Amino acid sequence: MLQPNRCLVVAVLLAAGCSSGAGEHVAPLRASLTAAESAVFVGGRTRLIASFDGDEAGIDGVGPVENGVPVETPPLSRATTFTLRVRRGQEHAEAQATVEARYRNAFRILRDAPIAQTTHLAAPLPDGRAILMGGNTSETPNVPDSTLTQVFDPATETFARGPELLFSAAAHEFTSLVQLSNGGFLLVGGGINAGLGGRTSAATQMFDPAGARFVEVGDAVLTGISGRTSAPLGDGGALLTGGFVSNRAERYDPVEKKWRAVGNMLHVRGGHTATLLRDGRVLIAGGSTCCDQPAPSNLAYANTAEIYDPATDAFSATGSMEVARGLHAAALLPDGRVLISGGEGNDPAAPPLGAEIFDPATGRFSSAGNLLTPRDSHTAVTLTDGRVLVAGGEVPPLVAGSAGVGVPGTEIFDPATGRWTEGPTIDRDFLAATVTMLSNGKVLVFGGEDRAGFPRANAALFE
Repeated sequence: MLQPNRCLVVAVLLAAGCSSGAGEHVAPLRASLTAAESAVFVGGRTRLIASFDGDEAGIDGVGPVENGVPVETPPLSRATTFTLRVRRGQEHAEAQATVEARYRNAFRILRDAPIAQTTHLAAPLPDGRAILMGGNTSETPNVPDSTLTQVFDPATETFARGPELLFSAAAHEFTSLVQLSNGGFLLVGGGINAGLGGRTSAATQMFDPAGARFVEVGDAVLTGISGRTSAPLGDGGALLTGGFVSNRAERYDPVEKKWRAVGNMLHVRGGHTATLLRDGRVLIAGGSTCCDQPAPSNLAYANTAEIYDPATDAFSATGSMEVARGLHAAALLPDGRVLISGGEGNDPAAPPLGAEIFDPATGRFSSAGNLLTPRDSHTAVTLTDGRVLVAGGEVPPLVAGSAGVGVPGTEIFDPATGRWTEGPTIDRDFLAATVTMLSNGKVLVFGGEDRAGFPRANAALFE
C-alpha cells in the first residue's frame, strides 16, 4: 500500500514582511502544501492540502484553493510537482509538493470491445481517448480491410463506435500511421479494398479532433510502394521513407497540407525504423535492402543507419548498428537516446536478441543487453517513469518451428540500470494486437488475432 506523505514542504517566501505606517510589524506571508500520499499508482489521484494566510491562493493545474480544505488532483501519469501560489497585496509566496506515479507492473483485463479487430491501427487522441481503426473485423470477417473505428474512453474503460474512415485501412504493408508532434495523426494509404485505384497507396486522411471526423488531405507523392516507415517532424509535419525496393522519401507540410518529395535515402530500406530525435532530426536504422517479396531465401537486412535533417531535406550516414536487423522496434528514451530491440536478422534461425542504444551526441550505437525472448514486429513503448515496455510481436518462423507465433510475455528495459527483466503476461498472446500509450500513463493492448487468424475483441491495460 502506498504510504501517506507526512512531510510539509517549506514555503518559498518571495516577499518579506513589512511594517505598517504606525510601526506595526506584519508577519511574513505563510504558505505550505502537503499531499495525502507521496505516491499513487499511474492514473490515480490524491488530495492536496494548502495552508496559508494570504488573501487568495491557487495550485497550478488544480485551481483556486481555500486554507486547509483538501482538493483532488487530476489523474497522474507521472511524477508531478504541484506549486501553491499565495498572494496578499503586493506580497506573494510559493510552496511545492511532489507526488510520484508508480506502475503496478501488471495487466488488468477489461471487458471485450463490441467489435473484434485485427490488422488495425491505433492512435491516442488529444482528449486522452484512443481510436482503433480499420483492419479485419468481426462485422466483416471475410474482408481484410474496413472503414470501421472504435474509440476507447479511459475514464469509463469502455469502447464505443467512432467516426467512419474516409477509405479503408489495414496495418503493415498497406497503411502508414503518423503520430504528429502536435497530437494529431495521419493515415497514409488505404487497404486493398479502398477502391481508390492508383491512389490507394497515396491517399491521406487526417483526424480532425474539433469535428470528431476524418478529413482528406493531399496525396502522398509516391504510389504503389508498400512497407513504408513514417516519423513525425518537429514542425507538426511528417516524414515517409522507403518501402520494399525503394530509397525514396517525402515530407508532409502541415501548413500546405500537402506532401512533397525530398532527397533519397542513402540505402534502399523496408521494415526499418524512423525515430524523431530531440534536436528535430530523424534516425533511420536497419531494414531490408532488397526484395519485392521478403522471404528467407532472398532477404538481406542492413546494419546501417542514417540521419534525416529537416533543415536541409538531406540524408547523411551515421554509425552502424552492431547487428543487421529489420522488423525491429525503436523507442526514444527520456535522455534523448534511442533503444533498438529485436527484429529479424540475416540468419533466420538465429534472430538478434541483442538490443542497442543510439546516442545522438556521438552518432554511435552501443550494446544494451539481450532480450529474453526473440521477437519481431513488436512494439516498444517508453513508460512515464523512463522504462521501456516491449510487448507483442511474434517469434520468427524458423525459431517457432512453424509459422510465427505470438509472444504472450512482455519485457521491460530500465535505462538507469541497462538491464532487461521479465514483464507481466496475460492469458492470451499479443499476435497482431495494438499497443497504445494513453495520456494517463497506462498502456492499452487491444485486439489482434487468434490462432485461426480470426479477429479478437479482448483488451487489457498495463498499469
